[in-house]
Amino acid sequence: MNVQNIITKYHYDGSLAEFLPKLYTEFVNYFGRDKEPIIYEALLNTEIITCHNIYSALNERGLLEKRADNIVQDGDLKRAAGVYHSLPIINYDPTTNTYSIKDIKRIVAINTEDFSSSYSKTVLIHELSHLIKSYYAEYNLNGDILTTRSGLITSKEQLSIKNDTLVKTPILEESVGLEEGLTSVIEEDIAKILVNPDYKVSGYGVVNAIARLLTDKYNLKEALLNAQVLNEKESIIVLFDELLPGLYAKLSSVSDKLYQLSLKMFSEIFDPEKMQATSKTLNEVIITEFHPLVDAIEKNQEKRRN
Repeated sequence: MNVQNIITKYHYDGSLAEFLPKLYTEFVNYFGRDKEPIIYEALLNTEIITCHNIYSALNERGLLEKRADNIVQDGDLKRAAGVYHSLPIINYDPTTNTYSIKDIKRIVAINTEDFSSSYSKTVLIHELSHLIKSYYAEYNLNGDILTTRSGLITSKEQLSIKNDTLVKTPILEESVGLEEGLTSVIEEDIAKILVNPDYKVSGYGVVNAIARLLTDKYNLKEALLNAQVLNEKESIIVLFDELLPGLYAKLSSVSDKLYQLSLKMFSEIFDPEKMQATSKTLNEVIITEFHPLVDAIEKNQEKRRN
């Protein structure tokens, strides 16, 4: 599969055209050659753009939808360094009262002028990782329920028609923190090869530590990548339960709490008093919920060894 086809299709040039073939090779090495067809198709069917404001770039292309309950809000997009974003184009047939997905629009937007800087390269690694882990079986429609997956993230929305307009009501969004932590690990590992051997990811804190625990200490990297890329989430839940019964649900929940608090802290960067209070809450969750969970895993593993 020729990455030059991707570069030619979107007329990439300069630093992006130079960096993308190297990144493509490392993605194949990291995710596994068996997943190369998905990697290739994802990059071939998703344009990478540069911009000065992620929110404005998506809004100008008609790719934004209001989501009152989403973990990532509009304000986060305005501050974001980059994003992978997709939007299913849904048709409604009033004669049968049924919904169908007509098309899927995808884009990767990076807040930069070019990809000559180390920072912009690491952001690109992160967002393309999200794309690759979302691309296969990203959307599923069952009646009026739309399920979206992005790696381990599962989102559900109920569809309805009001005043001839499609309305999506959020029902569920889970495993965002866990997925972001795992994506930060990919960013770190590939950036050490392509950008800086001493690279350390920033901005993900404890969710990165949780992901490292799973990929390195418990050797779940390959199983997690299979689950994320190939839509095999149930298989990873079984492996988590071998470490500790009910672990996946517990770890997913605490990771979401920690990730939400991290985003909240970032939004309060110009209000030190609020930021300090949020930091205190985050540390309390680490002490009262995350540390006991790790202790329980260790005790369960010790019990099984004996």
